[in-house]
Amino acid sequence: MNILLFQMAMFFTAAAFSQAAPIGAFEAVFRLPTDNQALLEGHPEEFYMYVHRLFEGKRTKEWTGGQYGFVRTPIRFSTGVYCTKFHEGLDIRPVKRDARGEPLDEVRPMAPGVVVHVSEDPRKSNYGRYVVVEHELPEGKIYSLYAHMASVSCKTGQRVGTGNRLGVMGHSGVGLDRERSHVHVELCLLMNRRFQEHYDGMKIAAPNAHGIYNGLNLVGFDASAVLLACREGRAFSLKQHFSGLEEQYRVRVPFSGAMPDILLRHPFLWNDPDQIKHPASLDISFTGAGLPFRITPSKEAVPAPRVVAAKPWPFDQKFRTLSRVTGSSKEPVLTNSGKNHINLLMLGAQ
Repeated sequence: MNILLFQMAMFFTAAAFSQAAPIGAFEAVFRLPTDNQALLEGHPEEFYMYVHRLFEGKRTKEWTGGQYGFVRTPIRFSTGVYCTKFHEGLDIRPVKRDARGEPLDEVRPMAPGVVVHVSEDPRKSNYGRYVVVEHELPEGKIYSLYAHMASVSCKTGQRVGTGNRLGVMGHSGVGLDRERSHVHVELCLLMNRRFQEHYDGMKIAAPNAHGIYNGLNLVGFDASAVLLACREGRAFSLKQHFSGLEEQYRVRVPFSGAMPDILLRHPFLWNDPDQIKHPASLDISFTGAGLPFRITPSKEAVPAPRVVAAKPWPFDQKFRTLSRVTGSSKEPVLTNSGKNHINLLMLGAQ
């Protein structure tokens, strides 16, 4: 696509977006997926399932490890102790168990949508049995994921509401036992609809059992912030939520005029304050989780993707970027993993 056609496409896409939501889209209020209401009641320690932690010789059960974000694997640096391992979702503990200690809590969709993926074989993923539900919002489709299920009672293609049962929480998957039974919940964007091409190019020995709903293609944001924002019945705005996200790093990528797939599906990500007529590259802002939440045109031509900004930390950038960027904030560099992430995002746009 040449620049003129690109600009016309962006103009008409943005105009259509501003005037009418996609067919079937609606404003959604996201709700808790189980009967555990402690998050909304101000008792997070009763909401999140703890992780066992051994740090500097002391064993603890840390409920904070069930939150979203960099909440696991503490390391002591010269400036203090920082958690360095990222947790992609919320681990919600059960409120009901049977006589054997098995959880009985039903898992329900956080908002109305369509079940797009059901993985019933726990051996096919670290997530064990998991379900993905697609939600059509005015700003585009987002996805909720429910993992570690003991059983699944929904089918692909089924339209569900917040009162429907997806299954029962459990401890299927890697590293779990009955004691730490929970449901792992995520809210995500889909990186690229051509994910299978990307997967094939990585030459991974194991076949892709999950299609485009593979965890490598779903990048999330903090579901707890969404749930708290909706607790009084307010509808969720993806655009407003993304406007408040914090940039961890920014990558400048070559631009040929073809729109990335994620921009076709989420035109609100386009950010052009300077009204650049002939962008030679795109600046893509990422969260620490690798979520692209803002795309800004740039005049600078670059031969290959490079990091142009990174939030300062008193340690290597790899501890805040899932090892996709390394080095200091003054000299940040994409790792092979980071380059792979950019390749996935830009697949089909080169």
